[in-house]
Amino acid sequence: MKRKAQGALEYLFMIAAALIIVLVVVRYLKGSTSKAKPNQTISSIGNALSNITSS
Repeated sequence: MKRKAQGALEYLFMIAAALIIVLVVVRYLKGSTSKAKPNQTISSIGNALSNITSS
């Protein structure tokens, strides 16, 4: 009986480790994409183009 319980516990630990890795990767990717801020980038490009054309 102990062998089955040990195997089940090891299986649960492997699932927990995989979930933690997935959560860390998702958090890292979510943090790296929030730094981009596409609206500010588009408006800054528009401002740069209007400055170039008005000069």
